[in-house]
Amino acid sequence: MSSWELDALWLSLQVALLTLLITTPLAVLLASLMSRARWHGHWLLEAIVLLPMALPPAVIGFALLMGLSDDGQLGFWVGRTTGWTLNFYPSGAVLAASLMTLPLMVRMLRPAFEAIDPMLSLVAQTLGATAWRSWWSVTLPLAAPAVLSALSLGLTAAWGESGATLVLASALLPETHWTHEPTTAPLALMQALRNPAHADAATRLALVSLGVAFVAILLSEAGRRHWQRRFANFATAQGRQQP
Repeated sequence: MSSWELDALWLSLQVALLTLLITTPLAVLLASLMSRARWHGHWLLEAIVLLPMALPPAVIGFALLMGLSDDGQLGFWVGRTTGWTLNFYPSGAVLAASLMTLPLMVRMLRPAFEAIDPMLSLVAQTLGATAWRSWWSVTLPLAAPAVLSALSLGLTAAWGESGATLVLASALLPETHWTHEPTTAPLALMQALRNPAHADAATRLALVSLGVAFVAILLSEAGRRHWQRRFANFATAQGRQQP
């Protein structure tokens, strides 16, 4: 495997890990909040969080360009105020992957938090725990296997995201860099397909991506099954305690 391919794989891994560092705590908090939402208009928050799942990835990339690049009003203001500008890596690729990964993780985690009996948290609070402490020590551990499942699937989603990053790469990378230097693994795969001489490189990148996705899905399923067994055992124990 050439250094060009290794660089692309390494960049994809960095993007995926940075994406998970951002999206995992946000997904956990949002899923927990949405599972207990009772205020008027909570459906608006849910629609906003889940909206990227219904949009073509290229639209996400276009929105990032229009909103945060130097050509956008917000991007121009941020750049003038802080000196920050949107680039492909790390900000552009990580933001694009995060926007596509976050709603998927929230969608997976919300049923897990909804299945947890809210009385457990209330009981912990009657014993002196604060609302935050009861959530941290009771609710979150019960949902931990589901979090592992969502995190694993989020990894493969962030690794394989190409639609939004393709738009960003086309706009933010110089043409020489875009055609000859590695970006992320999915984009490097598309670059390799443009040149028949790089067919072997495309095959290797595809196989590595397949392996990452397969392992991530296995871990995700293991976490989901573990959570299901834990919930079933808890429900059985609760049933036995009933008079």
